[in-house]
Amino acid sequence: MPEPSSTATPGFGPASGLARHWRLARWLAPAAVATVIALLASGALDAGADPNLPPQSAAQLLAAVGDAKLVGFSGTVVEKASLGLPELPQISGADPATGLAGLLTGSHTVRVWYGGQTRQRIALLSSLGEQDVFRNGRELWQWNSDTRTASHLVLPADAAAHPGTPLAITPDEAARRALALIDPSTEVSTERAALVAGRAAYVLVLHPRDQRSRVGSVRISVDGKTKIPLGVQVLARGSDRPAIDIAFTRFSDSMPSADNFDWTPPAGVTVKEDGAANPAAPPAAPVPPGRGGPAAGRAPDISTIGTGWTTVVKLAGTSKLPLAGTESGPDSSGLGAVLTGLPEVRGSWGSGRLLRSALLSVLVTDDGRTFAGAVDPELLYAAAAAK
Repeated sequence: MPEPSSTATPGFGPASGLARHWRLARWLAPAAVATVIALLASGALDAGADPNLPPQSAAQLLAAVGDAKLVGFSGTVVEKASLGLPELPQISGADPATGLAGLLTGSHTVRVWYGGQTRQRIALLSSLGEQDVFRNGRELWQWNSDTRTASHLVLPADAAAHPGTPLAITPDEAARRALALIDPSTEVSTERAALVAGRAAYVLVLHPRDQRSRVGSVRISVDGKTKIPLGVQVLARGSDRPAIDIAFTRFSDSMPSADNFDWTPPAGVTVKEDGAANPAAPPAAPVPPGRGGPAAGRAPDISTIGTGWTTVVKLAGTSKLPLAGTESGPDSSGLGAVLTGLPEVRGSWGSGRLLRSALLSVLVTDDGRTFAGAVDPELLYAAAAAK
């Protein structure tokens, strides 16, 4: 097995210090695609900047990021996605800012406040209003200003490091996931420093050598003062432009005031007590009308196949998705029309439809399974054939 680049830190991965960092969560979207996006989120850097920072090697920077302490901070995060996918419909009942189409295209703005492992707040902004999640001790509130509804959940007493909410991820979480993908064949290096959110930042570059991965490189901007990741950038193989980016546009390393985490429902708001599902669990995949069965209404079964940059996410346990022009029943979501327009593929694993872009490949089989990853389609076919 080839050795990692001499600038890398061997063995750096989920067991490292970075894996101990807090998590803020996943986008509210179909789980297989959402998990891949969470693994590969990225952030914009100001390449024209020339901040004055003392030099650090890639190994020193990896160690510094792993040891960074998240005490308290706040800021604004902008997420952008440009995956080159076909136009996707909104899932029936999903919020436009957080549905599948919203996640995979366009730009989204999130405000975050972090006051420790038991105090966090996230506000996902959209043209219709905003969705907020407040964590203060054991109290967890989710609030939708557009529908004027709220959910309240009292967390278990031992939930000291609750993983967060299903609304957003931050550059710190994106960097943690990307760094966990480092394997012995990964080349790790640094580029000249940049400015992110007006702060001097080091730039760490990960380059997968496995040609089965569609990831060309990942660039992580690390705050020169706190060593907290401020942005991450993922480029598809052969491309010089990021496919997805997420970065702070405003960042403060001061502890937010306590009143940022307190929230009381306004008068006339509908409150659902204990109605918030476990925020760490991915949401159930939507079930098209008329497609009942044992899996209807259940959360999908999510697993991963492979490791590192060639990881494939498998989603099973949901009802079959309808295709336009078939007897699958009505399709109010419009997904059937999209799937019908995709190339049909067949193999020893069965048949299905393939969605692919420069970075992402997704296989939806006719028997109701979904395989997704930043990999070549052949790895999806192999995953589908494995029992």
